[in-house]
Amino acid sequence: MRVISARVVLGLAILAMGVLLLLRMAGVPVNPRMIFATYWPVIPLILGLNWLILSFRPAGSGEGRRVFFSWGQLISAVIALAVGVIYLGRNLGYFEVQMVSFWRIFGAFVLILIGLSLLKGFSRAGQGRGRVAFMGGIGAGGSTPWKLESGSYLAFMGGIDLDLTTAEIPPGETVLDLTAFMGGIDVKIPPDLAVIYQGSSVLGGVTFRGHEDAGIVAGRTIEHNVTASTERLVRIQARAIMGGIEIKEKP
Repeated sequence: MRVISARVVLGLAILAMGVLLLLRMAGVPVNPRMIFATYWPVIPLILGLNWLILSFRPAGSGEGRRVFFSWGQLISAVIALAVGVIYLGRNLGYFEVQMVSFWRIFGAFVLILIGLSLLKGFSRAGQGRGRVAFMGGIGAGGSTPWKLESGSYLAFMGGIDLDLTTAEIPPGETVLDLTAFMGGIDVKIPPDLAVIYQGSSVLGGVTFRGHEDAGIVAGRTIEHNVTASTERLVRIQARAIMGGIEIKEKP
């Protein structure tokens, strides 16, 4: 369940800056640059609170559906809240903290996460054919029926569009390994499809049926329509690295 998205927070911040600029031009004694320089840490504070709530509110209802707690989103929340509190406290003069070492460690941490995420995807890529969208776009499905097979899809600064509503899904388990690196992947699934979704993100976002995992690092596993009698199962392993993946139902 989404509480407030990063796009909304950014939009509100830009809107506030525009209002302050108009007030200044109208003769109101305000300094937009000073206000932003002082109170910009409110943005990571709001995002951190949002991610904290989302990490403790796993979505899940209905038979054969199970949701696991998002530890990754909790880590994102803690980091964002720490940055917001430290910088806001510094700007208001409550305390002084040197952040150079923190950002160096944070940068190394992010690089390690990106490397591990890519290696994790590479280790699973051999389960079927691989398709790559490099600074371009590829797609499958739509009005034309097609046969779904296990495979890997990589969007590197490009886009991939998969429509599973017209796909012929074979018996057993079909594995789709999706990686969006500074790109985007959109997947449409039928409402009755049995899916095991395993999503993770590093400085990106992954959405499964309206349930978003986003932040510095996030991850979640969801079982949807999976029962003991399931004959056809699609396992979606999705990872977004500075990109986005959206998996949504198509009526």
